[in-house]
Amino acid sequence: MNVNEHSPLDGDSKKLVDRDGLPPFVKSWKQLYQLLIGTLILLIVLFYLFMKHFQ
Repeated sequence: MNVNEHSPLDGDSKKLVDRDGLPPFVKSWKQLYQLLIGTLILLIVLFYLFMKHFQ
């Protein structure tokens, strides 16, 4: 019998709730938010440098 990650048969309902909706490349919601904020900061810096270069 195959049991997937989101099956209630795994016995850990807290894990099911915490992992629900997360992409496979992050392990927690905190890590996802850190990745998102880091990406936004990087984009802001890159757009600022792009703006300064072409002024």
